[in-house]
Amino acid sequence: MIRVKIRSWTASFRYPTFQSGYQPSLPVPPLSTIQGLLSAAKGEIVSFSEIPFFGYVFISEGGGVDLERIYAIGKLETDIIRREILFDNTLYLYLPEEWEKYFRRPRYQLLLGRSSDLATVEKIEKIEPERRRNIAVGGTVVPINSGLPGLIHALPVEFDYSTIPRRAKIVKPFVILPFPKNSAQRKRQTYNQGELFYDSEIDIGIWIYEGLHGKV
Repeated sequence: MIRVKIRSWTASFRYPTFQSGYQPSLPVPPLSTIQGLLSAAKGEIVSFSEIPFFGYVFISEGGGVDLERIYAIGKLETDIIRREILFDNTLYLYLPEEWEKYFRRPRYQLLLGRSSDLATVEKIEKIEPERRRNIAVGGTVVPINSGLPGLIHALPVEFDYSTIPRRAKIVKPFVILPFPKNSAQRKRQTYNQGELFYDSEIDIGIWIYEGLHGKV
């Protein structure tokens, strides 16, 4: 397994149900953002069915609301909306070792949200995380049958890029788990129904898809 550390100054993950006005950000990226990163690194559209396993942990140090001018296609007038932006972000990707070559030299620019949310690879290393029970999970989304409490939202898993605009190919409900910042959050987000890989560097459990805990 490799761990890819990705950093960005800004990030924004749009709620699918918000179409106009205020645009809040999800506290963590949905799976479709991970699909976008993998596709950009490899240089072609990647489906999760091609990957034996993957996991991720996202950490943001803060956020704020900015004003943004919107240009609508086919309209002369513009509009101003308020958009939530996350600042000073770190994303850890846990992937099979064959993905190292793609993130060493990404084919296209890596993004954590919109085209202005540029991201860079800071570090890639091989790791052998141990498995533990009763550990906190956060900075990710987990299936609703995980038994973990949190905000439930229908989120895109994969997009179909054969049409313009793109359309969601797979949408499923997930529990959204921000990275825990205090002991109360860690206790609430503790997984006690089995073993998880544990990243000792950031003291968090890694929810692995397509491996230990079922398919996407």
